[in-house]
Amino acid sequence: MEFFLPGLLLFLIAILCTYVLAPHVTPIVAAMLSMALLVYGVYDHYHLFASEYRLSTWQETLKIYSPFLMVGAIILYLIFGIMSIFSGAAVPSLPPITNVSIPNVSSTVNRAANQLSSSFSNVGNSLSSMANSALNQASSVGNSLTNYYNRNTNQNTPSMRNNSVENLGERF
Repeated sequence: MEFFLPGLLLFLIAILCTYVLAPHVTPIVAAMLSMALLVYGVYDHYHLFASEYRLSTWQETLKIYSPFLMVGAIILYLIFGIMSIFSGAAVPSLPPITNVSIPNVSSTVNRAANQLSSSFSNVGNSLSSMANSALNQASSVGNSLTNYYNRNTNQNTPSMRNNSVENLGERF
C-alpha cells in the first residue's frame, strides 16, 4: 500500500497533464520528449541494475542497445513517412505477374492411365509367358519320366512274342 497510492497518484497526474498538454504540442515535440524520456529510463535502469547486467552472460549486455535500435528504426520510419507525405511520392506498383500455364488435368490423367495399363499388360504378358514356359518344362519332365518308366517296364517283362503258342516249345 505504501508504494501503490503514490504510484497511482503519479499515474493520474501524468494522464491529466497529457490530456491538457497533448493537444497544444506538435508531434515533433512529442517525439523528442518521448526519446529523451526513453534515454533517461534506459540510463537509470542500467545504473540501477548494473551488477545484474555484469553477472549475466555476454549476450545479455546487447539487450541494452535494443531500445536505441527500436527508437532509431521508428525515427527512420517517421522521417521517411513525413517525406513521402510532403513530397507526394507514390508507392511503386508491383511488377506484373506472369501467367503460369497449368497442364490439362484430363490429359495428364489419361497419359498416366495409359502408361499404367501398358505396364500392367507387359507384366501380365511376362507372367503368362513365364507360366507357359514353366508348364512346358514340367510337361517335358513328365513325358521324359513316363518314357523312362515305360522303357524300363518293357525291358523287364517278357515280350508278347515269347508268350505265344509257337514259342512254348522253346521254353521247355
